[in-house]
Amino acid sequence: MIIALDGPAGSGKSTIAREVAKRLGLRYLDTGAMYRTVTLLALEAGLVPDRIADVGALAATAPLRLEERENDLTRVFVGGREVTDEIRGRLVSQNVSAVSAEPAVRAVLTEKQRQEAVQGNVILEGRDMGTVVVPEADVKVFLTAGIEERARRRQLQLQVQGVWQPLDELIADIAARDAYDSRRALAPLRKAADAVEIDTTGMTIEEVVAAVCALAARKGGESAPTVLVGPAKAPEPPVDPRWGTKWPLCGMVRGPLDTLLYRFLFFFVPEMVRFLYRMEITGAENVPAIGPVVLASNHRSNLDPFFLGVSSPRMIHFMAKAELWSFKPLGWIIEKLGAFPVKRGAADRGAVRRALEVLDAGAVLGLFPEGRRQREKDLGEIQAGVAMFSLREGVTTIPVVMRGTDRVVRDRLPRFSRVRVTFGPAVEVPGDELPRSQRAAVATERLVEAFQVLLSETSGRT
Repeated sequence: MIIALDGPAGSGKSTIAREVAKRLGLRYLDTGAMYRTVTLLALEAGLVPDRIADVGALAATAPLRLEERENDLTRVFVGGREVTDEIRGRLVSQNVSAVSAEPAVRAVLTEKQRQEAVQGNVILEGRDMGTVVVPEADVKVFLTAGIEERARRRQLQLQVQGVWQPLDELIADIAARDAYDSRRALAPLRKAADAVEIDTTGMTIEEVVAAVCALAARKGGESAPTVLVGPAKAPEPPVDPRWGTKWPLCGMVRGPLDTLLYRFLFFFVPEMVRFLYRMEITGAENVPAIGPVVLASNHRSNLDPFFLGVSSPRMIHFMAKAELWSFKPLGWIIEKLGAFPVKRGAADRGAVRRALEVLDAGAVLGLFPEGRRQREKDLGEIQAGVAMFSLREGVTTIPVVMRGTDRVVRDRLPRFSRVRVTFGPAVEVPGDELPRSQRAAVATERLVEAFQVLLSETSGRT
């Protein structure tokens, strides 16, 4: 089967083509990356804008290689040099239409694309797949979206690369590119007469992928998959099997992984600690009563897990440094209280697997995304790995800022300093309009912003 996927910039072609290929077991050819790579090489050779006619020879000899990877942009190489990120830059975006309109360039790359297509079982995406490159394609789809929506998607992609560009500039760039692509004499951007148009504005990736797969299934004579649209029904609050009530008598919201020791201590420890340290707890209502939650907190003291634990209405399962288990009695106690070890400075797959099991069970995972205590500044560098858990389906991520925990012990002597714990509103995780790696980067950025807001709001309240 051959699927041709066309559409203007920012309509979601690359993401949808990649997901459809994975779903249907097809190869994926990112033709746009091919034109972008040639454009980059032409810019570096000084052929743009005055010697575009010479770019065809460059395209014919360039050792271009595409390498597919799951849940991310196609890796692009020129010989041994990777140019995956470079070809997505603004300068390339501004010149790729002019380069791709050059007849010699299109002749070279069109032939390369047809050589891939003739092998079958492939999905190609671009601007003239269904009209020029593979007009005999089994399925032709034309994706589109509102220009503001496309500009917003492009802005998110640039943010992942550490580049900020105002939305109005992106709208102007995309509008200019649309006009150029549609009006050029050679292989203009247009919908094939037999193509199905899908407006992706407001649609999730899953909805668009399901629609394209349904078209492929009908073409292949198979039954189309069912498309489910709309939010899932929220589960009912948990029922305590002993008391038959939705909420336990001690006031703690019980979860599926709560331990007996934790339930016992929750009856009296939190109230005592809150009194002794004059604790001020705000925003605890932001923690959902049910479902998987990531509590991501700043880290100033070794006692942070303790104070966060007595502040939360739900039991927290902490990722704790493995060194704590070197003293076996301590390791036994904190493990009975729900903690599990993680080896710092290394990829601890066992700890990651345990964390995912906690979330999949609908429990609360406690993380200190800075990795280490911060003595000299309010917030250290946020480790990107926390986003992996935030992107888990159904997970709510709550930022937490604690103040005063670093004053509880001074000169090895305990002090009853005031401790303040602030739970922020849930961090908004980007939707399926981006590949997973880009979603993770944006989620990390938004978590940092949430921390900065909470730190600003609580500054001086120590």
